[in-house]
Amino acid sequence: MTQPPAATNPPPDTPGGAPFTVRLGTWDVLKADASPVRVAVFVEEQRIPMEMEWDEADATAVHAVAHDASGRAIGTGRLLALAPGVARIGRMAVRAEWRGAGVGRALLLALLQSARERGDREAVLSAQRSAEAFYLREGFVARGEPYDEVGIPHIDMVRGL
Repeated sequence: MTQPPAATNPPPDTPGGAPFTVRLGTWDVLKADASPVRVAVFVEEQRIPMEMEWDEADATAVHAVAHDASGRAIGTGRLLALAPGVARIGRMAVRAEWRGAGVGRALLLALLQSARERGDREAVLSAQRSAEAFYLREGFVARGEPYDEVGIPHIDMVRGL
């Protein structure tokens, strides 16, 4: 997979205006950066068991990682092919101190653009209910009833591409 150019800094209205970049790549290339973010957010903060965080889908996913100006990984997400024309976004995680700074949005937009470029027409995700408003602002709509996953309330969401 070729590496696209890094995203530009966040918009000037981003809280703090701190610069960061977003990079897309394979798990082999981005695992060392994505893994510590996922451990910090999912395992340590949300108490999801370590063995439930990793799966075989990482090997085939397109991964996005955001880095701060010093090169530290501050956010991550992944993109899978759920079905022909349907992208599945998951493992969206942003370090606590960077939430609200546009990192999640930049990661999401990079993954959605990657899905469009490969010809997907729809994106789906399983949103934690605490992040539902974030996804609504990005054009996703809830589909189905809320459910529990690893002890955390979730809702399926979808949007066209």
